[in-house]
Amino acid sequence: MSLLCAIETCKRKLRALCHCCNKNLCPGHLKEHVDLINSRMNPLADEINTLDNQLSLLNVDEIIDKYRQKLDKWRHECDTTIDRFCEEKCQELQKHCVEKVEQEATHDDICSLKAIINDIKRDINRFEENGIVVDADPLIINKNLVYIEQWTSNELDLSTLSSLFRVPKIFRPP
Repeated sequence: MSLLCAIETCKRKLRALCHCCNKNLCPGHLKEHVDLINSRMNPLADEINTLDNQLSLLNVDEIIDKYRQKLDKWRHECDTTIDRFCEEKCQELQKHCVEKVEQEATHDDICSLKAIINDIKRDINRFEENGIVVDADPLIINKNLVYIEQWTSNELDLSTLSSLFRVPKIFRPP
């Protein structure tokens, strides 16, 4: 008993096995099947070739340089901000010291001038021993300030695009 074509409405004897979908087909349906597969595969091959061409034209050094410049600009702006902040705090410290000296040295009460001078001498001695307390918190850099997006394997798989496109071999009757 001969086997029939896998197409239900066809009563012809099978002649070949399609290795793509593993169906036994008669010569007529095999040709239709091959034509259908090729009509679907050729546009895919063209699209893959176009993408491969686009990838080969990418200038990776240029892309890296562009983002390197962006990071350098960000770093420079941060340095400027830190310098400005530090300068403001230095001026604030200087102003505070001048105000303190003027406040201590400008009393009009002549009777208490000696006591004030002694207090100032004592304060100067304490200052020389202890200095001024300056609290400077350490610079904490939030690594999330700069985000570099990662590609997932579903978005781009370079290894599949550079290989040659091959249409599956289908057995054709002699």
